[in-house]
Amino acid sequence: MSTPALIEADFVYRNFEHQSREFEHHSDAVARAMAWTMRTGKSKTTIDRAMHLYRHCKIDGILIFAPNGVHANWVEIELPKHAWQGIKFDGLAWRSSELSVKAASKLSKKAAAEFEANREAWIEKLKKAKHSPRLMVLAVNSESMTRADVRKAVRFFVKKRRVLVVFDESDDFGIPGSIRTKMARAIAEHCPFKIILSGTMLTATPLAAFSQFELLKPGALGFETFEEFKNHFADYAQETRKDGRKYPRLVGYKNLDVLRKLMSPYTSVVLREDVKDMPALNRETVTIEATEEQLRIYRELHHSIMVEIGEEEVSIGELAQRIGKLQQVFSGFLIDEFKDVHIIEGENPRLEALVREFYLAPGKVIVWCQFQRDIDFVANRLRLEGYKAVEYHGRISDREKAESLRAFMTRKDVKGLIGQAQAGGRGKDMSEASSIIWYSHTFSARIREQAMERASKIGGGNIRVLDFVAPGPDRYMLSVTDGRVRMADSLTGSGMKALLGGLAL
Repeated sequence: MSTPALIEADFVYRNFEHQSREFEHHSDAVARAMAWTMRTGKSKTTIDRAMHLYRHCKIDGILIFAPNGVHANWVEIELPKHAWQGIKFDGLAWRSSELSVKAASKLSKKAAAEFEANREAWIEKLKKAKHSPRLMVLAVNSESMTRADVRKAVRFFVKKRRVLVVFDESDDFGIPGSIRTKMARAIAEHCPFKIILSGTMLTATPLAAFSQFELLKPGALGFETFEEFKNHFADYAQETRKDGRKYPRLVGYKNLDVLRKLMSPYTSVVLREDVKDMPALNRETVTIEATEEQLRIYRELHHSIMVEIGEEEVSIGELAQRIGKLQQVFSGFLIDEFKDVHIIEGENPRLEALVREFYLAPGKVIVWCQFQRDIDFVANRLRLEGYKAVEYHGRISDREKAESLRAFMTRKDVKGLIGQAQAGGRGKDMSEASSIIWYSHTFSARIREQAMERASKIGGGNIRVLDFVAPGPDRYMLSVTDGRVRMADSLTGSGMKALLGGLAL
């Protein structure tokens, strides 16, 4: 039998079974952790819950923290799409480029005047939080939340409204001692309802559970301090540095079955296989054969910080992250300690493989690159081959990113999107793609898992995921990220699902 909340709801779009189940049983929950696989409808369910709480006079404000760009999607796309009939809302999204005084100082006198007028208009809309009968929504990008002007706006909003706070991609708050996390915890304590959302909640480390669940309730997992928490769930060994100083080195994790039980009262789990018509991710490996010159340089770097490239002697620096430099070699370049780029002579097998796979792909393609030079190589080569491709990375503005994404999703002549997973791999809809190519890799399991889901859409076609694997670091990096994913799955994925299933009445 359906609950009153489900009967009274005015859903704009039909729920999938997992969305109805979460809404039916937890629409009034004070604190909730949604560990749902990416692209399974967390946003819709969260908005439906907010509509329910507003209709029953339990909240009159929604405060959203999300990665840059994703935060604006909540206000500009998701809320207009899913807001219930008859519920009016005013939405504001913070944009540093359009609202900060520092940004205005770089403009011409005329442009600065227009900037200031727009900024004042934004502030006036925020002031409506004092008395507006509408549901008010403030979305802030997590990267900016520690700014003084952002803190002031958030503090005002929380003081004037009864707030549901949403921490989207809550793994951004997984470091207990960071200023961002401390601020998030302080804000959450003043909000009567809290939700944390992430498909990669514990992919970085199980210890990230502490600060994320503290957002829901102080002491949520039964520990007053992070020190007590980590000592209970991790083992450390004392190591000695070259200068004689000692430091604790993480050896491994323990008591993870206990951690899973502590998280379970707050947690909802939805896996890819739980959702009907969710496309499969078909992973394949493309082996990259290195050239003799690349192998020579790699072997020299493996034993030394100096190497000859062409007629130059190149130093990568004593403190360089050597694995990254070794990775660059099989992409056809090397960046030295002065950040100068040295191109390795001869063929670039990784780039040739990209051209071949791009040609064979039947539909649109996302190409994820770790290095800026990789992006430049790929973009220039594809354009020389006659393909239209857009770029999405940190060197272009937010406006240019939005234009690139729009072109990729709507223009038939644009076949590819070339980007860095760190910039575009979270929260974006790139479901026009039928293939994802990992041209070069990242050590971040959570970024990788998020970026692999960008082409997914319920009811969409299966996605071909190609991992380019050259000799050296690639295979090792993939083994590390896959191991982190397996551990996270045991806690907030299939392991948590099995526990919750056993507790069901």
